[in-house]
Amino acid sequence: MSSHDRYERRRGSKPAKGPRKRIISFSFSKLDRTQGQSWDEWEKDGLLADLCKMMVEIGQHEVSQVLAQQKIKQYTKVGYPPNSKFKEPNHVSPTYWAVIHLKPNSKEVVAGFLEEDVFYIVFLDKEHEFWPTDIQARGKKRV
Repeated sequence: MSSHDRYERRRGSKPAKGPRKRIISFSFSKLDRTQGQSWDEWEKDGLLADLCKMMVEIGQHEVSQVLAQQKIKQYTKVGYPPNSKFKEPNHVSPTYWAVIHLKPNSKEVVAGFLEEDVFYIVFLDKEHEFWPTDIQARGKKRV
């Protein structure tokens, strides 16, 4: 047996697995640094770690799953939020805007949009000002 034979590996006959599932990934390429908070602010407030944990959790699933579970809340009835405290950015024009709460019912969100299987983060919004709702008045719900 030559040394070449010892390292030769045979190929098995595995069956086809079907189409590969496309899970969600994240992009910061559309981040608006003129509104909301900075990465440094989020890190100082302990929110950056929460965001990373949520991204790890969401990033293991397909778009349809996270939308059904409302881990990503997509706003399909209107375009840009009519009462937003953020100015609509010129560098993006998504069909639907969406938010991810860092924890269930928390006021801290990242706002952005889904395109294919990528969630583009546009705003870091610790005060829920992108789409103000009564959740701000219900601080007791914050986790």
